[in-house]
Amino acid sequence: MTAEPDIRAQTREDLIYLLAEAAEIEHNLMCCYLFAAFGLKSERDDLSTEQAVEIAGWRRAIISVAIEEMSHLALVANLTLAIGGSPHFTRPNFPVPSGYHPSGVIVELHRFDRATLDHFIFLERPEGVELPDGAAYPHRDATYVRGMGTGRLMPSAQDYATVGHLYRSIRKAFETLCNANGEAAMFNGDPALQVGPDLAGLPGLLKVTDRASALKALDVIVEQGEGSPAHHDNSHYQRFLTIRAAYDRLTSSSPGFDPSRPVAPNPVMRRPPNPESKTFIDHPAAAAVLDLANAIYGLMLRALVQGFNESDPSRKRLYLDTAIDGMFAISPVAEHLTRLPASPTTPGLNAGITFAMLRDVAPMPAGTAATIVLAERMRQLAEGAPRALQVTPLADDLASTLGKLADRLDAAAANR
Repeated sequence: MTAEPDIRAQTREDLIYLLAEAAEIEHNLMCCYLFAAFGLKSERDDLSTEQAVEIAGWRRAIISVAIEEMSHLALVANLTLAIGGSPHFTRPNFPVPSGYHPSGVIVELHRFDRATLDHFIFLERPEGVELPDGAAYPHRDATYVRGMGTGRLMPSAQDYATVGHLYRSIRKAFETLCNANGEAAMFNGDPALQVGPDLAGLPGLLKVTDRASALKALDVIVEQGEGSPAHHDNSHYQRFLTIRAAYDRLTSSSPGFDPSRPVAPNPVMRRPPNPESKTFIDHPAAAAVLDLANAIYGLMLRALVQGFNESDPSRKRLYLDTAIDGMFAISPVAEHLTRLPASPTTPGLNAGITFAMLRDVAPMPAGTAATIVLAERMRQLAEGAPRALQVTPLADDLASTLGKLADRLDAAAANR
């Protein structure tokens, strides 16, 4: 297969546009991987000891990939800030409608099975590798082509077959624009807004201040994801291939083996006008837990956005720590959700987190007011957790965790 042509990026505005698309890809994939991991069975389910140990390893591997996708999202934010842009943390709700991404990039929420694993491998494949997509992901719009041609002033969506192709084009744009405009003129952003390894322990995270650090950041993203000739053994692509080999061994020795609970595909929290391929979560118990899980996700996202908008070191750390702690708080709620029935209309299917987006995730003005707003919202979630989760140990633990996060935010606001 010949190399795919570069995506056109002739101006800073074009490059900011491409980086926004990359941010959405990373954000979407992180959610898809977490969705699959949350529904994996554990020792509480109908598993042999061997199966439970194997699946626990898959869960750790998938979550580690999701964490690296979060690192990629942060790196893309740093790249955007470095050239004077604003980080992009919004994205479409799932399932992502056809045509939003290139026709070969299908982004939906599905439980972990062979087809979903094939899909993850397909999405993470290196540029130039020909692979079929998962059987549950038909490419109905294979002839659709994004693009408005060359010579336009307005940035436009363009096609790419692989994520590696997108990042190769971003890399080419950085080099071309640095040569055309000068490195100093290109990197005009405030480094204090960026997030480095001193603030977030994400693998490969670094600040971007010049051409060399920008190219290094892009290398980290590609090597961790698709891999490269020099470094590929622990790439996402290779890790998913390893899981698939183990999956096939288990299914061959145990016919009927299913590693995942029966989580509904593409769950949604509101009745959709077009219900095709979606599952409306309207069982009362599941709907309440889904509401809580999405609310925590929304607050986590607000804290993350605020962390990239703040230059004050103490507030910046506070917001980023809140986002990371919120991510860990989501996990037990989302896993619990996959044990609850989705809807009376879909017997046998369980619910799953939908990662519903807030209407707007633009940063609040920097300063104490943002801390007060986040603390208020965190307190509301702490008080709402027992109602949503009813009388369970999880409800008590989560209410305590969220309450402590609210206390921390309140204390920070009071000390300013």
